[in-house]
Amino acid sequence: MGVITRPLVPADLPAVQEALVESRAFSDEELRVALEMVEAGFNDGYSLLAAVLDGHVRGYACIGRTPLTASTWYVYWICVHPAVQGTGVGRALQSRIETLVCESGGDRIVLETSGRTDYERTRRFYQRAGFTVVGCIPDFYKSGDDCVIYCKTLRGDNT
Repeated sequence: MGVITRPLVPADLPAVQEALVESRAFSDEELRVALEMVEAGFNDGYSLLAAVLDGHVRGYACIGRTPLTASTWYVYWICVHPAVQGTGVGRALQSRIETLVCESGGDRIVLETSGRTDYERTRRFYQRAGFTVVGCIPDFYKSGDDCVIYCKTLRGDNT
């Protein structure tokens, strides 16, 4: 059975929390913010997607229109449970994000991630998905932890 993407619902919150915690990539503060953004998404603050594999939510994404732009969207969070990384869950989420953005009139996706060495796999994922590094802010998160900024243009022009 393949990966199914669908809107995230409040009943999915325990699976989201488990994926975030088990990834061991996020600090307590980052976990708190990620979960706050999911709650805000349930109240129309963001678009939330779930990736379901074998009947279980194994990943999620939190995205939204970028304020003050004509057609840019932002990926705020994307997380795949470590037990299923490399199985297509992340690719399914990324594909659904792109479809949703295009269907909503968007033509560009921006995201940020850490420059730490333990995020190398994450950065390769984005590069393979067609994202290009458009900037880097040294020591952004903390000393030695740069912010790497990616962008992907989905179509040539927005006409």
